Amino acid sequence: MAQFCCKECKRNKRMKRYYFAYGMNTNIAEMTMRCPQAINLGKCMLKDYELKFRLHADIDRVAGSEMEGVLWDITKDCERALDRLEGHPYYYDKVEVVVNPDKPVNTNLHIVAMAYIMTSKGPEEAPSTGYEDCLIEGYTANGLDVDKLTTKIDSLIINQIGYV
Repeated sequence: MAQFCCKECKRNKRMKRYYFAYGMNTNIAEMTMRCPQAINLGKCMLKDYELKFRLHADIDRVAGSEMEGVLWDITKDCERALDRLEGHPYYYDKVEVVVNPDKPVNTNLHIVAMAYIMTSKGPEEAPSTGYEDCLIEGYTANGLDVDKLTTKIDSLIINQIGYV
């Protein structure tokens, strides 16, 4: 059943759009600058996916795994701005995922959301410290597991060729 944000949208048959963020768009200040109409719906869980880094954050389907992210209610303008930022469809493509928000959204415990996924799946590589700082700020503000994030990044740094 289609979900609408209000009676007017239902009459106009415009569906709501949700976005699952797991990288720099977890950062509230960054997202507010890019998409001022976006509404932060808080922490959510995504099953059968795992956070990866290929200089930038990515997700890979891994059965039995689970990861955190932030659920956003976005407009079409927001999605266009995000598409430009993410280099869609060249650098990132879009997939639909089902997330479980910490707080039900309109009584729904499962939400279909759009997520970006890298088009090229090369080896993992640690992000820059500036990118990592942006993620730490976003994870902290949204109550996501910062220790899990930094442990993941640290393991990539330690395993890089030439690390001393």
